[in-house]
Amino acid sequence: MASAKERIGSALAQHGYEQIKTVGEGSFGKAILVRHTTPSDGKNAVIKMIDVNRASRKEREDALKESQVLSSLKHTNIVRYHSNFLAEGWLCIVMDYCEGGDLSSRIKKTKAKGTTFSEDQVLWWLTQGLQALSYIHDLHILHRDLKSGNFFLSKSGNLKLGDFGIAKVLDCTAALAQTQVGTPYYMCPEICKGKSYSWGSDMWAMGCVLYEMCALRVPFNGHDLKSLISAITKAAVPELPSQYKALQDVSHKLLSRNPAMRMHADDILGMPLVRETVKKMQGSRPTDEVQRPSSACERPSSARPQSARPQSARPQSAAGSEDRPQSSAGSEYSAYAGTFSKKDKVEYYSGTHNEWLPASVIDVDGKRQILMDVKPKTWISVEIQGEKVRPRQMADAKEQKCPSGAGGVQRQRRPSVPDKYARPESARRDVMRRNSAAARLGA
Repeated sequence: MASAKERIGSALAQHGYEQIKTVGEGSFGKAILVRHTTPSDGKNAVIKMIDVNRASRKEREDALKESQVLSSLKHTNIVRYHSNFLAEGWLCIVMDYCEGGDLSSRIKKTKAKGTTFSEDQVLWWLTQGLQALSYIHDLHILHRDLKSGNFFLSKSGNLKLGDFGIAKVLDCTAALAQTQVGTPYYMCPEICKGKSYSWGSDMWAMGCVLYEMCALRVPFNGHDLKSLISAITKAAVPELPSQYKALQDVSHKLLSRNPAMRMHADDILGMPLVRETVKKMQGSRPTDEVQRPSSACERPSSARPQSARPQSARPQSAAGSEDRPQSSAGSEYSAYAGTFSKKDKVEYYSGTHNEWLPASVIDVDGKRQILMDVKPKTWISVEIQGEKVRPRQMADAKEQKCPSGAGGVQRQRRPSVPDKYARPESARRDVMRRNSAAARLGA
């Protein structure tokens, strides 16, 4: 019988990959840094390999279907998933390689050096994590194993959330019987009491990660699982170190033991301190990577907090015509152009992906141009909105994902057009005329 090492090599070779090194290992399997053996874009990738050798055929098929959901996630602060396949008893999930390693390792290295992160750096990473959570929660997807080890850093030091749905994938296989899904230090009080996982569970875990970035340790600890659960459910919630006092209110709102009082990602992103950071990210240079705070990334423990937020600049102008829909979408959606407000749920047509992507409006200017989370550095003009932006869940929209149990995905039909956008035909014509005139005037 072939060894695990031989099975890994064979599985990778069958799909054109060559192993470089192992970058992670756990009870689920391994994370392997690989390169393509055939001509490609030259970028290395990471393949998460989950051992399903003992799973039944149905369990393997269910796990493969569940992992395919990951490839639909497209966001700046989410590790991009590309493909998946079954080979040699392994479920292989191909994703981007984050050169900066994971946040947990960065925290440990910082603690070992006797330094801490600046308040600006913590706020920057917190905001990026919240944007990722807001995106997946809008899609009715739970992470279910949020922790510092599942946040990864890009080459330029920006935060990306990864390992989505790995817990749910394990749920479909015999591997679940061999491993505990979820990390005890980040468990919320209601999970400790045997209640089901929910959106609030992800938010509690985000609060634990925030505390960990500030104090360089988890907020609750214990010498065994029983004492840890007692601390999570009964001990006083610790305050952040004094140099992070601006973030204390955010911490309180995330680490509320009452899940009904725990704020959602969108609510935290709307707080003035966090909202200002979002604006600075939007004003960063128009590249795939947002420039993070640099000079104040780490400082001696005794040093005074420094300010090193990136300089703000206006995002680039509206999206160009090279990626507009090929259909006559312009006439179909122009009635909604110029009517969107902040926090509206919309769909944006991406020429790059050749499909409609779910998005949220994050800002609107005086000319009714909008910024969206999928293109946070680009103002979308009213004219382009008429061609490439529509209210989410139009009558002909595809079926949407919704929760199934504790984080699964099923399909559900939604109502046609939100009531907010319903209007008489005469009003539609008025809006179209007004938008056309505005476009001619260069609005």
